[in-house]
Amino acid sequence: MQNRSYSLTATRWQQRLRALSLLVLLGAGGTSAGLVLAQAEADGSQAPAAAAAPAAAPASEATTSAAVSPASVTAPAPAAVEHTSFGVKEMYLQADPLVKSVMILLVFCSLLTWAVLLEKIFVFGRARRRNARFLKAFRAGQPEQLGDQLEHSAMGRMWQVAQGELRHFRSLNVEKDEPDRINRLLQRIALTAGIVQERDLARMGSMMGVLATIGATAPFIGLFGTVWGILNSFASIATLKSASLAVVAPGIAEALLATALGLFAAIPAVMIFNKFARDINGFVGALDNFSAEMIASVSRQLDEGR
Repeated sequence: MQNRSYSLTATRWQQRLRALSLLVLLGAGGTSAGLVLAQAEADGSQAPAAAAAPAAAPASEATTSAAVSPASVTAPAPAAVEHTSFGVKEMYLQADPLVKSVMILLVFCSLLTWAVLLEKIFVFGRARRRNARFLKAFRAGQPEQLGDQLEHSAMGRMWQVAQGELRHFRSLNVEKDEPDRINRLLQRIALTAGIVQERDLARMGSMMGVLATIGATAPFIGLFGTVWGILNSFASIATLKSASLAVVAPGIAEALLATALGLFAAIPAVMIFNKFARDINGFVGALDNFSAEMIASVSRQLDEGR
């Protein structure tokens, strides 16, 4: 009982640490997004002042230019074409608020996906090592030597409930082991071991639904941002009464960035989900094989009178 209570306490703390790590990652993503938004607002407030500065000219310059004769004015040299960068940061800063919120949501989904990946790598690796350690001791006929470590592996917990059923069977004052009683014993062992197995598999499969949801919905969330951005581009065409590429291209580029972020969040989520789904199927097969091996071992012990 003490080992079981210790295992339950450790499981609760693991779940709390897992939730805390996810909250930290989401908080970091929200903080970075807030900083980007603050920088966008600062750039937006500085842009009108910078545009008004070249337009203001002293009155003396205007008078001097008016006094100059047309003959003395030479043709101005061609102005150099100014190339401004338009990267991901500029796309985000100039995007519509709704499109920005879609991008931030997709970044959160991506961070959550990688957090689940790190957590699953740790959990699955630890489960493999503990099951391998117990299985080695079990096949050597010395599982009791593991002591408290039996509670740390799924196979160890299955073996413990099987031994509990076997001790209860032997504690009954029956002179002869009837075949029906032995069959019922083996069925109870299979059922109790199956309950422990399902509980462990459910624990290992936590957050898999989140990966499936991100992989299935992130492209459509990004597509929603894209459609909204393109609508804004067409609205700009109607407002400015110009269909030039300089008017349309920035809005379309910002809209397509939402689709790219959706794919960036969805593709790793689908790949990680498929990878751990295969690992869980492997655990199911390993635990089923151990259950059959354990029942065969108990049946052999009963036949030998031990």
